[in-house]
Amino acid sequence: EVPGETPVPPEGTPNAPAPTGAPANPEPTSPPKPTKVQVPTATPGRPETYTLKSGEFPYCIARRFNVDPGELLRLNGLGTNPLYHAGMTLKIPQSGKPFPGKRSLRSHPTTYTVKSGDTIYSIACLFGDVSPEAIAYANNMEKPYKVKPGQTLQIP
Repeated sequence: EVPGETPVPPEGTPNAPAPTGAPANPEPTSPPKPTKVQVPTATPGRPETYTLKSGEFPYCIARRFNVDPGELLRLNGLGTNPLYHAGMTLKIPQSGKPFPGKRSLRSHPTTYTVKSGDTIYSIACLFGDVSPEAIAYANNMEKPYKVKPGQTLQIP
């Protein structure tokens, strides 16, 4: 070792420089495998509670989370014709009967043209079993998920 110089590890050690004439970064023996991109779900499984957003209602939430709407209403002490509002927090049944009938209201994947008054949450309700988060992901949207009339959205 010479004072003031950086010591060089001997060849064959993990951080040794490549021998002269050898490529610094050798080619990999096989190309890397492509990774499969998955659309995230809003919540793995069912959340314990859910706060209604503008354009949502309990029946829509029951369809989205595959729970019986009657159980959802009973668990939350709601009658058949109560008033629902954005900001209302609902308890989500964790067991019991699934949603009766088809959860999907419209065929998808497809596209959807936003109409006046639509929100990403009301659009998710139109399709039934699609989460607003999946729609946002498919359209590269970030919170607060603003949509405008005439905009075309991909519905996964």
